[in-house]
Amino acid sequence: MKLLNTIKGLWLLFFSTKIFHPENVFKGKRVAVIGAADSAFEKENGAYIDSFDLIVRVNKAPHSWSAEKAKFIGNRTDVLFHSFYENLESGGGPIDLELYAKQGINYIVNPNFNSKGLWTHLNYYKRNLNDNLTYILSRSFSEKNTKNFDKWIPTVGFSALNTILNSKCKEVYITGFTFFKTPYAADYRNQLTDMEANKEHIRDQGLHNPDLELKEFLRNLDEIKAKDTHVILDPMLLQIIKNQKN
Repeated sequence: MKLLNTIKGLWLLFFSTKIFHPENVFKGKRVAVIGAADSAFEKENGAYIDSFDLIVRVNKAPHSWSAEKAKFIGNRTDVLFHSFYENLESGGGPIDLELYAKQGINYIVNPNFNSKGLWTHLNYYKRNLNDNLTYILSRSFSEKNTKNFDKWIPTVGFSALNTILNSKCKEVYITGFTFFKTPYAADYRNQLTDMEANKEHIRDQGLHNPDLELKEFLRNLDEIKAKDTHVILDPMLLQIIKNQKN
C-alpha cells in the first residue's frame, strides 16, 4: 500500500502541481500581506485591506478567520503561502480545500522549491491522494528567500514577505508581522500565545531564526524603498524597526 501511494503521489505531484511565478501575479498590483501576529488586530483596517488587488495570508489563517475578525483583517484571501506540513504543532495546519474554495483562495503556494520542499509536497499528495491543483514557488524566488540563511530555514511568513517585496508590486501593505516579538493573534496557535512558551518552542525546533529574518527583512526593505514599490507598515512593525535601528 505504501509503495502504491508513493507512485500515486508522484503522479499527482507531477500533474497537479504548477510553478508559482510571483512576477506574473503581483507585478504592478497593490498587495496586502497579513501575518499571524496580534498586531494585525490593533486597528479596524478590514475595509482598507479588502481594497487591495490581492490579499496574501499564511498557513493557518483560513482556519482562524471569522466574520467577527473581518473588520480588522478583511474578508478575502487570494494567495495562501503554506508549509504543506499539516500537523498542528509545527506545521501550517490542515489543507482544507473545501474551506479554501469558500474563501476564494486561488493559489496555495509551497514556498520551498528544494529537495525538502518537494518531499513535503509529495507527502501531501501521498496523504490525501487528490488531484487538486497546488503551487510551488519558482526556484529563483525560493533561492532568494533562503540565500543568506545558512543552516536556518525561513518561516513561511518571511518567505511570503520576501517574495512579495521582490515582485515589483505597485504597493505593499504589511501587518501582523512582528518577528516573534509579540504573541500570535487569538485562535491561530493558542498553545503558543505565551511569549516564553513560543521562544522555547522555536529553540526546541532549531529550524528558524527570527532575529536573522528581521535583519534580512530590513536589508530587503531598504533596497525596495529605493525602487518603485510603495511599502506601508503597521505601527507595531514600524516600532520594531525603530527599536532595531536604535
